[in-house]
Amino acid sequence: MSSKATIFYVLLLSIFVWSCTSDSQEELLIDSTDKVLDQQQPDSESTEELNIDILDFESRSGSGNCNNVIIVNGFAYASCNSQILIGELATGEITSMSASVINVTADAQRGLLFTYGGSQIRMFTLENPTAPEEVASTNASFSIFTGFSAAGCTLAVSGGTSNTTVFRYSANTFDLELTENSIPPVDNVTGTPNVHVTQTGPSEVTAFYSQDIGAVANWAIQPAIFNGVAELQSTPSRIVLTSGQFTGPFGAPFGPSNFPVESEYLDGRLYVAHFAVPGVEVIDVATGNLLPEIDLPYQPTNISTDGVSLFVVGVSNDEVDIIDPLTGDVIESLGSLNTPSSVAASETHIAVADQTLGLVIIPRS
Repeated sequence: MSSKATIFYVLLLSIFVWSCTSDSQEELLIDSTDKVLDQQQPDSESTEELNIDILDFESRSGSGNCNNVIIVNGFAYASCNSQILIGELATGEITSMSASVINVTADAQRGLLFTYGGSQIRMFTLENPTAPEEVASTNASFSIFTGFSAAGCTLAVSGGTSNTTVFRYSANTFDLELTENSIPPVDNVTGTPNVHVTQTGPSEVTAFYSQDIGAVANWAIQPAIFNGVAELQSTPSRIVLTSGQFTGPFGAPFGPSNFPVESEYLDGRLYVAHFAVPGVEVIDVATGNLLPEIDLPYQPTNISTDGVSLFVVGVSNDEVDIIDPLTGDVIESLGSLNTPSSVAASETHIAVADQTLGLVIIPRS
């Protein structure tokens, strides 16, 4: 091998190592979505906690006006305007951290939490789960209904009515830098209001953007495939969803970051909570084909998974519906909610961001 070729090879290897040095190949095959999960078996303390009456939320909910929630390794993190509410699932104890925040996401495999609010994206480590430490930040431009999601060292931001942006990050050097400013909106009324990012291969990440393709009446999911250093590789054909005119308020309970076309990836399928459908639309990711939808008596606004089941909330429904993705059946309904806007789940608990009740933690019986 020539000296020039050797130098090139070393540089190429160092770029990949910079991207994801803390991850084994086995870890990279795990779905590390924006609603990541603690799959550990509950200990005796958390098992005892499951006996709590699921309708008794008084000591298990925080202040109101929460927009989004995730679960990372036994803790729930909810964006609630001027603060992040942090709930320990096993005890139900809720603390808060002051922060101007509209949305929150995480990469649990790398122990990183991300927030955005105002014009800033901030990155935190979770070595101390009740006191995240800020390690990086960057400026970005957001429009109403901007969403973001992280996995595999790729942080994708849907820009609302502006262009999307993509950042790469490192858990070792705590870098956070822009790599792409692409996937322009087709229609500038609501543009690209949300995105879900998931690891789809050892060095492949796919971002699924919800996309307005015509005057808020026509909607699609635009996949975008990135490599291990958050560089765009391809944009497969968009999948057109059921059409429907959005007539809801551009404010609570949806604003500023919860436009109701939200998705979740599980076992090769994308499940889309779509306001135009009384249920969940299902996409075969490999073929791009729509499969029979999962019927519900309401329009869902957010969807999550624990790696086995689906969890769905809707503002006209006061419970969390747990769905078997293989049959499409609702197997259980939990909670006594008010205006839920986001849901996350682990093996033992469900966390809900409620516009009225705040962060709600529900033990699964």
